Amino acid sequence: MAQQIVVVGLGNYSIDELPMGVYRKLQSVDTVYARTLEHPVINELKDINWKSFDSVYEKHDDFINVYTEIVDTLIEKAEIEDVIYAVPGDPSVAETTTQLLLEKFPNVKILGGKSFLDDMFRAVNIDPNDGFTLLDGTNLSETTLNVRTNTIITQVYDQLVASDIKVTLMERYPDEHEVMIVSNARLGEADVITCPLYEMDHHAELSNLTSLFVPKILEEHQMYNDFQYLEHTIDTLVSEDGCPWDKVQTHDSLKRYIIEEAFELIEAIDEEDIDHMVEELGDILLQVMLHASIGKKEGFFDVREVVQELTSKMIRRHPHVFSDQEANDIEDLNRIWQSEKIKEGKVEREKLEKIFADYFLKLYDKTKLEGLGEDGLKEFINKGDLTI
Repeated sequence: MAQQIVVVGLGNYSIDELPMGVYRKLQSVDTVYARTLEHPVINELKDINWKSFDSVYEKHDDFINVYTEIVDTLIEKAEIEDVIYAVPGDPSVAETTTQLLLEKFPNVKILGGKSFLDDMFRAVNIDPNDGFTLLDGTNLSETTLNVRTNTIITQVYDQLVASDIKVTLMERYPDEHEVMIVSNARLGEADVITCPLYEMDHHAELSNLTSLFVPKILEEHQMYNDFQYLEHTIDTLVSEDGCPWDKVQTHDSLKRYIIEEAFELIEAIDEEDIDHMVEELGDILLQVMLHASIGKKEGFFDVREVVQELTSKMIRRHPHVFSDQEANDIEDLNRIWQSEKIKEGKVEREKLEKIFADYFLKLYDKTKLEGLGEDGLKEFINKGDLTI
């Protein structure tokens, strides 16, 4: 019969912060299982029989497998005895093993533990009421970052983890963005190193008691690569208080510009000019954003609906990537694509856009090396001697 697993928090730093109830619980059993022995409280309580999982970390290349083995071992032990399991900090804050235990075992009790967050807030002088993001440095991705809020990243164990964190952060933050490496935060004190983001993995003082504080971006020009900032910018342009030209545009008045911008992109591709391609892709995106902002202003749709429809279509039409179908060649891909379109209930129609595209590309290929100006190109087109 399954017993109970009691997850005990050792607090953020020293035994001075350990609640008396937690201390008595630790003293009441023969063995206390600890996720790691690398904690000041454990170093002070030498009379307790600690059994750690430090060796498990050496067996696996990623932390989720480490945490899974720890949890599975604890559950196995709990089938025959009550288990006391000690973790750093607060068991309910940034502790993956606690969450896994709650998911997998029916009788888990959480006991005590002071979170590191209070001391972290004091160390970097921020008010959490202003908003913050808390992320695990061992499972960090660009998609989880929010540059608009202060961010605290935990589990900055060593320079290898710090390097991975740095590379991910530099996808969204400027290289020179100042960050704070905070170690040993306790009782209103902490070891704090302030440095540019690109230097954060150069410091050897990293340990399992180290976290990273990343201040939110305040300079507007540093937000220019942010999609939401772009959306806000275009919405401002088409608003009643916006640009005199943009605010009077309609879906109909903008039609020609998507063709013009596509032509300029084709030129940039042929010229193999990367900077020009970036600019022209931006101009095509501008057309999408203008249509979406007009749709929002008129109350019909916004850019999120456009993105949602596109994402849904791509996942739906690629079951060989996102599901269990297989595609070994182009014929398989065409079959899958057509099958998914039929499931969507698409009405078959003549592909006039393909005729226009064929005509344009043939015209473009025939004239691009001729050095024709506007009048010369008009004269060529008016001859009407191009067939497809």
